[in-house]
Amino acid sequence: MLSRLIIRNYAIIPELDIAILPGLTIITGETGAGKSILLGALGLALGRRADAKVLPDDASKCIVEAHFTLQDDTLKPYFVQEGLDYDALLICRREISSGGRSRSFINDTPVSLKQLQEVTGHLIELHHQHDNLALQSKDYQINVLDTISESTGIHREYGSLYLQLTTVRNELSKAREVELSSTRKKEFLSFQLAELENAKLVAGEMTSLEESQNMLEHAEAIDHVLAHVQAVMNDGSHSMTSQLTGLIKQIESIRNVYPPIAEIGDRVQAVRVEIQDLSMEAGRLDGPGQKDPAKLARVQSRLNQLYGLIKKYQCSDEASLLDTYQSLKAEWASLSSVNEQIAALEKRIEELSKELLAVAEQLTKKRKAGAKKLMPKVTSLLHELGMSNAQFTIEINPLPAPGIHGVDDISFMFSANKGMSLQTLQAVASGGELSRLSLALKSIYAAQAQLPTIIFDEIDTGISGEVAWRMGQLIRALAKGHQILMITHSPQIAAHATIQYHVSKLTDGDKDISSIQFLSASQRVIELAKMLSGDPPSKAALSNAESLIKAVKQ
Repeated sequence: MLSRLIIRNYAIIPELDIAILPGLTIITGETGAGKSILLGALGLALGRRADAKVLPDDASKCIVEAHFTLQDDTLKPYFVQEGLDYDALLICRREISSGGRSRSFINDTPVSLKQLQEVTGHLIELHHQHDNLALQSKDYQINVLDTISESTGIHREYGSLYLQLTTVRNELSKAREVELSSTRKKEFLSFQLAELENAKLVAGEMTSLEESQNMLEHAEAIDHVLAHVQAVMNDGSHSMTSQLTGLIKQIESIRNVYPPIAEIGDRVQAVRVEIQDLSMEAGRLDGPGQKDPAKLARVQSRLNQLYGLIKKYQCSDEASLLDTYQSLKAEWASLSSVNEQIAALEKRIEELSKELLAVAEQLTKKRKAGAKKLMPKVTSLLHELGMSNAQFTIEINPLPAPGIHGVDDISFMFSANKGMSLQTLQAVASGGELSRLSLALKSIYAAQAQLPTIIFDEIDTGISGEVAWRMGQLIRALAKGHQILMITHSPQIAAHATIQYHVSKLTDGDKDISSIQFLSASQRVIELAKMLSGDPPSKAALSNAESLIKAVKQ
């Protein structure tokens, strides 16, 4: 239950701290005094859209706090799940800074706007005058019926399946488009793959070919150097090996008579061994031999083929050409499997369609059961509200194909007068009739949803006199099980208040401000009299106001 509302710097409300008591609280006042502004501020604390325009000036910060007294632990599991502190006194706060920056808090813990909306959605229902017009929309009627027939859970399940089915159908449509274009694409891919497969690509081949090309182009020079190495080191009497052999013999001839030369002899011997080893290594080298134009032409042809493919497929090197080849193979495999994909998607659509229709059948069954219970209740309440000949029915007909809300075409049908056929609300309902129908539905909904607090903002449009009196009776009866706040211009409704506040607009210097005042019993009489006849009220109006309040107490 809403127990307190604190407002600072919201539009023309500089500061307000008001206690909200159980029962029926009526708020009255002249048009433009700030009654709906008061509820606009409350809407911020409930998670409604913020607008920097509500700030009186750029230097101000708007703060709205709604205090709730929780009657049970229904919300405790949600608080535990979200990591929020739970207490029987729940404080929801919203802060709006210049530029429209918004912050939300629950029990002084920062929360997201969604969390704020989810918590307050279980505590309070805010019903504006324009909600009466919303009753004419199909979506609103579906929402009302689902809420009252307790089928919102099944509706959500259906919506999830419908979304899945729509997604899979879109995937199937794309797969079929691929299938249509895949024939030409596969032909082109076949050509590309054949070209690359015929090239018999081998990792590292280009490096080897480039080395071979370089050697073949310098074959004569290579063979000349290798032959010269052999000649200098080992061939003939003037070779390095022959000269070192002779030198060693001479050193050996004087080794005994001149010992210091022994070390030099050993080192020369080592050099000869190294020269012989180098000669053998050079002899083992396999040079390109004589210049071979045919072999060089083959190497160059292969390189030209690979260079051409790299350029054609816009690759940077041989490795990226091999990667391109693998990518083309994968694309071919994907196109080749599109038929399998289509078959799998068609099967999934069939499965989802069966599941969807099964849930839709449950949804329709719940809606029809809810409509059967709802129609006589609404009709009875309309009769109580002065529409003795009113008829209200809910038509549920099958749609030609499943839609986002199910397979049901739901229409609220209404007739206000005897002898008139039932027609849709859009076609026949006037403002006053919509107000009464909306109140009837809202009272049934509130009783079922067990919302602690309900707020009505000028829903009495188009009604007065005896009808307004009966609406006041119905709202007062509803207030026995719920806390009701209502803004009204009707004295017949205001007379039923448990508590009454008056909102007025005052001028403070160069700006207007909104003020709210609790009305005592005598002040209530004067306020009702003003609503009946104007300011100042006549004696007859004062007497009439007293009579209205006494009639309620009886």
